Amino acid sequence: MKDWASRISGIAVAGALLFAVTGTAGAGEVADKAAEAETLLQAGKTAEAQAALDSAIEAFWKAVPLTLRNARFVDDVKGFGDFTAHAGSNFAPSSTLQIYVEPQGFGWAEVDGGYKIAFASEIEIRNAGGQILTKSSAPARLEKIGRNKNREFQISVGFQLPALKAGDYVLVLTVTDEATGRSAPVELPFSISG
Repeated sequence: MKDWASRISGIAVAGALLFAVTGTAGAGEVADKAAEAETLLQAGKTAEAQAALDSAIEAFWKAVPLTLRNARFVDDVKGFGDFTAHAGSNFAPSSTLQIYVEPQGFGWAEVDGGYKIAFASEIEIRNAGGQILTKSSAPARLEKIGRNKNREFQISVGFQLPALKAGDYVLVLTVTDEATGRSAPVELPFSISG
């Protein structure tokens, strides 16, 4: 019971902070629903508290911009949060790179049998001065259909580096959520060894 109360209080605080920072109407809805969940939990109405908490999380999810969390180079990905991180950010010329990110704030499209999560991703490689050296020729599409509105979704993109000289570079991954039309970039600095 204490874990539930902590979780609900944490969401209420997050909702209040989001409202204070952004001033959006959606943030007030987050705090109100989280407070309702906490009140219901304290009254011993667990099922109703869970429903109110789910509503608070849904309102929060809709209010936040598309964000790419936990972005990193990886050697292997098995699922959400289940990856082997690449040691450092140094690569040999023409290496195969794999990127892992966890999007937050995306939408779902209703389809037969459930909900579809769909993204398009594009990659650019820039030199240290910001000049674009190369970019993907077409967006890579990633999608998943599930019975529920799953919020645990990872994007893993792999590709072979072009022939780059030794030096410092930045990989820019831009992800677009097809359900909402929102886009978010993430920058990952890396270097090529000589």
